Amino acid sequence: MSDCTHPLDPEFVHPGDVDIIGVGADGEGTFFKLALPCPECSEALEVHAHVDSVEEGEFELPLDDARYD
Repeated sequence: MSDCTHPLDPEFVHPGDVDIIGVGADGEGTFFKLALPCPECSEALEVHAHVDSVEEGEFELPLDDARYD
């Protein structure tokens, strides 16, 4: 467990810094496990993001990695 207590400010979290390390389900539904550095102290964080909605995306697959770097 991380000792980091900094809030995650979306202004400083960039898609290129985030990796999906797992997908699961619990009593709240589907979630993604994400790995990212804390923007303030660079501590390695594991974040569970629950799915609130699913919508059709306005992009083509496969995604272009350069778009997120």
